[in-house]
Amino acid sequence: MNSLSTSAFSPVAFSLGLLLVMATAFPTPGRLEEDAKGDATSDKMLFTSPDKTEELIKYILGKISAMRKEMCEKYEKCENSKEVLAENNLNLPKMAEKDGCFQSGFNQETCLMRITTGLVEFQIYLDYLQKEYESNKGNVEAVQISTKALIQTLRQKGKNPDKATTPNPTTNAGLLDKLQSQNEWMKNTKIILILRSLEDFLQFSLRAIRIM
Repeated sequence: MNSLSTSAFSPVAFSLGLLLVMATAFPTPGRLEEDAKGDATSDKMLFTSPDKTEELIKYILGKISAMRKEMCEKYEKCENSKEVLAENNLNLPKMAEKDGCFQSGFNQETCLMRITTGLVEFQIYLDYLQKEYESNKGNVEAVQISTKALIQTLRQKGKNPDKATTPNPTTNAGLLDKLQSQNEWMKNTKIILILRSLEDFLQFSLRAIRIM
């Protein structure tokens, strides 16, 4: 294969490739380790090597953009509903000055830790999307699996790969219950908010990665 671009893979095919890469890089018993064999794996591994971090983030952003477009086609005011969305305090991960990811006060190690921790925190919200997003499920799967691959890649770039915090399972379970206890209109509104917030977080992350 002479060249490689994210458009060459369907969401499911790309996701499966990332699963194979993750299984190879972080061996676990079972079928994933056995399935990691094959020439295609070495090609897809390019997306999770440190120098391909930007491409992986751009791939995820592309899938998020497609999902937002799908949602906005159903709601005429979805792009103008900031006031409504602001009322839903989901405590979504955000970047702040103290995180060391902005050009002023940039700190590579602190920033890597914040990006990694933030993406881990987003996983519960992606679990919610997996259950509630009613359009192209392949895009949701691609975003979640690609985000997990990005987490592993960023951990390898840091000095303390195992230092990133892991959300409390009990807290996550309570948050998931809270997310699901909403009517249909509110459910879709929350989906839009989650997608916007993850997109913003990844955009900040991409800018930070470029100056590392």
